[in-house]
Amino acid sequence: MKPLDHVNNQQGFALISVMLFLVLLTVIGIAALNTTGVELQITGNDRIYRTDFYNQEMSLAAGKLNYRTWLTTGYLTSDESTAYFPQAGSDDNGNGITDLSEMIKNGEVIGSYRIRNNVSTATDISAWEDLSAFGSAADHPANQVPVLNHRDKPLPGSGYDPKNFEIRRFTITAYSVKNDRKVILQEGVYKVFNKYE
Repeated sequence: MKPLDHVNNQQGFALISVMLFLVLLTVIGIAALNTTGVELQITGNDRIYRTDFYNQEMSLAAGKLNYRTWLTTGYLTSDESTAYFPQAGSDDNGNGITDLSEMIKNGEVIGSYRIRNNVSTATDISAWEDLSAFGSAADHPANQVPVLNHRDKPLPGSGYDPKNFEIRRFTITAYSVKNDRKVILQEGVYKVFNKYE
């Protein structure tokens, strides 16, 4: 009987090679599945963020387009430190916002806008329903805009005579009414008024 040569014995090598190859393929497959899952989550979150961003952009546009709903005599004649819109009313959930400032799509509120005189952080926004999300009125994004005079001369090159006209500056703050969304857009706008009307 011939002694076995264990050094040159290759029996079972193919089986071990196939097993290692299968383990390698399994690890690669699991890694690919995990990567795909993460990518799907990232894409989903990005879609939600973009949708919310566009909703708030639409809210800003609605605030500018529908200025007659907030630029009322009562708003213009109220004290500059307390002038903001909306001041009263509530939706079906008691959120303290009016239909005039809500963007509604398929029966769901997708955005809301607030407008205040652009004078300083002293503007009273204590009635805004989302103050607790920011800590205080001073920390609210609506109070983080640059301080400018509410009443001022028309801008150079605007075509309005400073002797006869004045501008009034306002800040529009648009944000999602959903607590898990943090998209907040703001824009400063002004309107020209005749001093003698």
